[in-house]
Amino acid sequence: MTDILALDIATVTGWARGRVGEEPRCGSIRFSTKGASQLAICGRALDWMIQTLKPPLPDVVAIEGLLPPHTIKKQSNVDHDLLAQLHGIVLGVCFMRGIYKVNRHALPSIRAHFINGPCAKGQAKRMVIERCRWLGWLEAADDDAADALAVWSYQAALIDPEQTIRISPLFRKNFLTKKLGLAADTKA
Repeated sequence: MTDILALDIATVTGWARGRVGEEPRCGSIRFSTKGASQLAICGRALDWMIQTLKPPLPDVVAIEGLLPPHTIKKQSNVDHDLLAQLHGIVLGVCFMRGIYKVNRHALPSIRAHFINGPCAKGQAKRMVIERCRWLGWLEAADDDAADALAVWSYQAALIDPEQTIRISPLFRKNFLTKKLGLAADTKA
């Protein structure tokens, strides 16, 4: 099946990687230290991407798309410019490695898929982490890795729509029964 690398790109970038239908691995990487320059942050991001994108290469790279600058509260244009530069680094390294399937997905679409849409203000990150734990993706120790897992799950569902069932509370019991080979009347 398709191998996906999903990224939630920022100065602390969450990543998730795995094949559709399997359990993804995840983590996060910090590109900056307190007071680091944009130059240093971009250099660390470039180095990490070059080290990460080595054979075996993923089939698809999925990233959370940039939000328009006017929608980001409490961030300056400098912060948004840095995010755009980090996205450019990812896109450039993907191209240089021959990965031409790089999909950018809108945050509202990812959240609608992963946590079933809108929620109370400030609750989305907590809900994403809870969904990751519920799915058994306990590696998601921080919200950056959890966000990358949500991107990964969204991309996996676009490739194989049955993957949507995998994360649905409505079908979770039936999915586990089928996955684990349990009899329908067995309590999981």
